[in-house]
Amino acid sequence: MPLTQPWLPFGDGSADVSARMYCLPFAGGGASNFAAWRKLHPAIGVGPIQYPGHETRLAEPPVRSMKEMVGQIADVIAARLDRPYLLFGYSMGARIAFALIHNLVARGLPAPAALIVAAHRPPDRISNALHAADLPDAELKEVLRNYGGMPAELLDDDDFCAMILPVMRADFAMAAHAVELAPIDCPIIAYAGAQDTKASAEDMKGWATFTTGAFHLKEFAGGHFFLRTAPDFEARLKADMAASLSLTPEHLVSD
Repeated sequence: MPLTQPWLPFGDGSADVSARMYCLPFAGGGASNFAAWRKLHPAIGVGPIQYPGHETRLAEPPVRSMKEMVGQIADVIAARLDRPYLLFGYSMGARIAFALIHNLVARGLPAPAALIVAAHRPPDRISNALHAADLPDAELKEVLRNYGGMPAELLDDDDFCAMILPVMRADFAMAAHAVELAPIDCPIIAYAGAQDTKASAEDMKGWATFTTGAFHLKEFAGGHFFLRTAPDFEARLKADMAASLSLTPEHLVSD
C-alpha cells in the first residue's frame, strides 16, 4: 500500500507489522519529535503525522480549521486501518486525536485500540490557547516562553520568529476550536507532567468522562514537555503500547 506523503514523512512501519500507532504533535511541533519511537516495538509501526506548515512542509500554509485538519488526516490514514492501531496525541495533538476518532468512526472505520493523550485538558475545557492566536508578537513570544518548548535564544531570533509565529498562530487558532464531546468507544490513557501548569494531573482526570471504556492516568516528572525530560517516559510508553494491543512485553526492544 503506497504511503501518502507528505503527511507521513517517516512512514508508518513495514507492511508486515501487527499494528500501528499514529502520533499527532503539539502546537508548533512536527513529526521529528516522534521519529525515534519507530524503534520502540518491532511489531508496531509508528507513523508520526506532519501538519502542513511544519518542518518538512514549511512551504505550505498552516491549517487553522480543526475540521479541515481532522478531515485531511482521516483521508490519509483511513485506508491504512487494516489492522489494530493506536492514536497518540501530545498537547494540541490530543485534541486533534480525539476529534479524529469521531471522524473515523463516522466513516464506518474502527476506533483505535486505545487513545493516549498527553499534556492537554479534556475536550470540554477551554484551551489555554484560546486568545493566543491574536496576541501581538511580543506577547505571543512570552506565551511560548511560558510553555517552555522553545529555547529562549530562538525566540530572540527575528528570522526564526518570522517563520514560526505564523505557524503558532494557526495552531493556537485551531486548538481553540470546539470539538465533538461525545465519549469515544475505546480506552483512554492520559499522561500528565507533575509540574505542568497547563494541563495538571487533576486537569487530565477529566478525560475519564470521554470514554465508554477504561481510563488510566499516569504522571511523569517534568513540566509541559515532559516527553523530552522524564527519564522513564519511553519505557512506560512502550509498555502501554504493548498492553493496549495485547502484545507481550518481552517483544519490547531495549534501548
